[in-house]
Amino acid sequence: MDLKTNANSYLNELKRKWLQRQNTDNVFAYNLNVTKTKYLPGNKIIYMEFNPQRTRLRRIPQTIGSLKPVFDEETFNFKKIKPLELLMSIPFEGTDISMLINKSPLTRYHTLICPDVAAGQPQRLTLPALKFCVQFLLNIRDEENAFRIGYNSPGALASVNHLHLHLLYVTAYLYSDKAELELLQSTNIYRLSDKMPTDAICFIFNKTTDAEALSAQILKLFNFIIWLCEHDIPHNLFLTPNRNESLGNVLKVFVFCRKSFCYIKDLNTYNIGFCEVSGYVTVGDEQLYERLTEQEVLAKIQQETGDVFKEIYDYFKV
Repeated sequence: MDLKTNANSYLNELKRKWLQRQNTDNVFAYNLNVTKTKYLPGNKIIYMEFNPQRTRLRRIPQTIGSLKPVFDEETFNFKKIKPLELLMSIPFEGTDISMLINKSPLTRYHTLICPDVAAGQPQRLTLPALKFCVQFLLNIRDEENAFRIGYNSPGALASVNHLHLHLLYVTAYLYSDKAELELLQSTNIYRLSDKMPTDAICFIFNKTTDAEALSAQILKLFNFIIWLCEHDIPHNLFLTPNRNESLGNVLKVFVFCRKSFCYIKDLNTYNIGFCEVSGYVTVGDEQLYERLTEQEVLAKIQQETGDVFKEIYDYFKV
């Protein structure tokens, strides 16, 4: 089936099967039960959830020390999952995109998008994977604009060295929804405004763009990601439908760049991955949930990303 025509059918089937699996024993590590949510005091741009089960029960993250990782058959990978963890396979440009449950979900419908699982691709983004995710979000019908996709590169909180992205369902308005943008290059490449407390590049994709032009725009984004890999700059991607009326019905793809590799993943606190840089923070410690401030989260994001953007902005001036 054609993705453009059938994206919504795939999404509806995914939602139905995901909920079915939640009611099946020994598939998920736990039944999702987020008991507390809030916006951190301040500008109300950082949304936080208390999810203690994920902290206790999630799989121990792997350490991936290179932006040119090599796939390892011996460590955990998605070839080793149980059959019920596979929700569906979606044909796309000559391969299959496997949609797998995340056994330790952050949100309802939290799904792993895994292109060509059998090929054993390491956690380095490929052009087909990027094209699938952009086209999938552009073509689903979601009145809430709540389905988002995230990616952590090696050194930017990736936890499994097997190519995957995360499909999340987040109805709350996030920092990335509210952030003011400034045009950086051409007509669809932006940066966060100087008024914003953190930095990011934002590519804008329009559903009405013809197929050839859309492919060219996606390739431009992919070439930027390749440049980041070649320059050993870890990065996070966050793909989200626009919720800002001034931009219209478009898809925003944020690229957050890191100035150094992140190796230590302390499950008792919070770490900076694609969720956190986009304004969605989950914690498993109740005391941390009660005391954390917006200023502290933004300062931590800026500490891990800040200086590298001087070089990034120069890339787009060429």
